[in-house]
Amino acid sequence: MKQLFLLACTVILLLACKRETMDDRICKQTREHTEKSCPKRMDAYTVLDSMVYHPTERMMTYHYSVSDKMDVDSIYTMEMKDLFDASLLNNIRHNAGLNELKQHAVTFSYIYSSQTRGTVYMTFTYTPDDYASQTK
Repeated sequence: MKQLFLLACTVILLLACKRETMDDRICKQTREHTEKSCPKRMDAYTVLDSMVYHPTERMMTYHYSVSDKMDVDSIYTMEMKDLFDASLLNNIRHNAGLNELKQHAVTFSYIYSSQTRGTVYMTFTYTPDDYASQTK
């Protein structure tokens, strides 16, 4: 009887340990996507270098590098940043591919850096409150 109880407890513990959480699944999918698809050219001037999911913050970070005409400090005016900001937020709000992450209340972060110098030109962060609301 005692052995049966111990066996049952062991099986329950093993099954509990095998259960993958949502954060585990997002980490795995993000890592696999980065390994298989990155760097990925997004347009003539922008490359997605990596995606990283930080489960403790529930934050998905997209690291982009820019080159050629976009790799110049002077073009990153407030007006340019505002255009990027509006476009990124609109994409989060309307991209059905992000629904699972949004339902998990993930914060999205975007970092745009120089491909040649590593200088960070722009960073944007969007919380669930930002993308749930239609105004920002």
